Amino acid sequence: MNSLPLKTLSVLAIAVLVAVFSMWQLGHGFGSLSEPVDFSEVAYVGSGVCADCHDDRHGSWYSTYHRTMTQEAGDHSVQGVFEGQSLDFEGWRVRPVREGGRYFFEYTDLASGQLVQRLQIHRTVGSHRYQQYLTRLPEDGTFVRLHYLWHNADQRWVHMNGAFLGPDGRSFDAEVAIWNQNCIFCHNTGPQPRMTNYEALRSMAQAGEAVDVFRDARFQSQVAELGISCETCHGPGEVHARRAQDRWQRLAMHLSAGRDTSIINPVRLDAERGSHVCAQCHAARMPHDADTLRAWMDSGPTFRPGDKLYDHVEPLTREARAPVTGQEDMFELRFWADGTPRLTAYEYQGQAMSACHQKAELSCSDCHSMHAGDPAGQITDRNRGNAPCLACHQEYRSRSSLAEHTRHDLDGPGSLCYNCHMPHLKYGVMTLHRSHRIENPDIHRDATTGRPNACLNCHVEESVAWAAEALTAWPGSERADESANGSLYRSDGGPIDISDAATMLIGDPVQKAIAAWRAGHPDNAIRGRERAWLVPYLLTAMEDIYPAIRRFARASLLDIIDDWAAPELADLRQEIDAFDFMADQTSREQSLARAQGHWRALDKRNWPMPPGSSQLTDDYRLPETLQQSLIDLGRRLDKQISIGE
Repeated sequence: MNSLPLKTLSVLAIAVLVAVFSMWQLGHGFGSLSEPVDFSEVAYVGSGVCADCHDDRHGSWYSTYHRTMTQEAGDHSVQGVFEGQSLDFEGWRVRPVREGGRYFFEYTDLASGQLVQRLQIHRTVGSHRYQQYLTRLPEDGTFVRLHYLWHNADQRWVHMNGAFLGPDGRSFDAEVAIWNQNCIFCHNTGPQPRMTNYEALRSMAQAGEAVDVFRDARFQSQVAELGISCETCHGPGEVHARRAQDRWQRLAMHLSAGRDTSIINPVRLDAERGSHVCAQCHAARMPHDADTLRAWMDSGPTFRPGDKLYDHVEPLTREARAPVTGQEDMFELRFWADGTPRLTAYEYQGQAMSACHQKAELSCSDCHSMHAGDPAGQITDRNRGNAPCLACHQEYRSRSSLAEHTRHDLDGPGSLCYNCHMPHLKYGVMTLHRSHRIENPDIHRDATTGRPNACLNCHVEESVAWAAEALTAWPGSERADESANGSLYRSDGGPIDISDAATMLIGDPVQKAIAAWRAGHPDNAIRGRERAWLVPYLLTAMEDIYPAIRRFARASLLDIIDDWAAPELADLRQEIDAFDFMADQTSREQSLARAQGHWRALDKRNWPMPPGSSQLTDDYRLPETLQQSLIDLGRRLDKQISIGE
């Protein structure tokens, strides 16, 4: 029997030793990945470190609006037009100007003509719908949000008073705010506010001195990274980056995805904890107590991805009390009467109220993807249809069963699940958003709580009474007799037999905003000249005392005119296009008077009759007595409210 040469045996022995050593090293690498990590003790390293190994994921994140939520001001980030144009409002003229690579707001007192101050723009906030601008106080690291934002879709400057749902007459400085005090928490990674005068302000308050914490607080804030970057969702990466530098641990990471305890992948968490990663910003919340609030204002939130969010904070609900003397009920207005959120940044509260989340464990990532889809919403094309819903509701997968269920055109908006089960009923960033409380349409619930109804969002020409009758015929309806026995009513005081478009005149600011916005929406059941009856309502809404309502009414009126595409509307369109919702009252009244004149002059003899529920005359006028009664309802004292975000 021949024996192997000594040299061959040596090579084999070395190979075996190398294999054994490699397996031992790999085994050690696997074991190291399982060692527990206390993320509260782990440092942030920044997205640039993540890019070293995750270039593709870094690239998909880089294209999102999360990344650009907060940026240093410069030619790469500033979207507004800083060309020295004059912006006049409430006795002040602001001129946005650019010098080299620096940007400024110049403030002139219109009464005296004196240039009062010139503030440099140091940071920007936002880049999708609009962009806000921050200056830095010279004595410390306190950043202040200034008076004007740049609106990308409208391509214009808007005073901050027009961005939120507040009425005319508020002061020029009403929406000036300290960035370090609130915005820093959700618009950045690893925020540490580092409030420097907390104890001083508390002592002043205890001594009975007047303290405005929203104006008087001062900071030397730090963030791990401006904007919302990798570590906001995956946790601080110091340990993970260190492990990845070891070749064996890095190999173990590749061979056993999800094993590494030093990093969090939200899609691998259960529905609750995975959604809590998003909820750290998309669920308005506050610290449990004063001591926790003090810690927040110094070192920032204690939540880290993988935790249960509400072990760290309290979710804001309609019943939550604010720790602000005299404003304890400030959160109540941010919810509909049944507790459904009606502002953005409360998405998780809506989701958590849904049976889909409670029983079927629906999570944010079932619809949204942080590394795929359109950056506007981060939803893939597939998930913009019914796919997420049909994953569970498979009984509606066939076209016949879906048609039987929706009773609408299968290829139209009435057969998209979210139009009926997640209607638009939330205001934020100067537009309307879908509810994240997934539920069935219920006209009795909606009318009595003041909520927009999914059916009437599209069928704006119809009334609450019509919706009640239509929905009683739906399978499973238990409300067939409620209209007849008198239990159906509108909480806003409006008649139940008038078109829902009247809500833009009689509602509170959120109700008005949604009605005015929906009036011009392309999903409406009627199009073209059939929507002509909405013009008198929209022209009246353009007289509203809330700038945001005037803006929505103007935009919808332009949409209707453009969809109608009739040459005889050219003068009317030109006047509406020139209307400035932020102009002084006299200018607005003059513009609207000219628009009303163009509207009355149109020959309407061959137009279709207005819907009966619109209560318009045959010549498309809103009777003066009815119009005034609707306006009076909308100006009822309890509806004159300001709602921030």
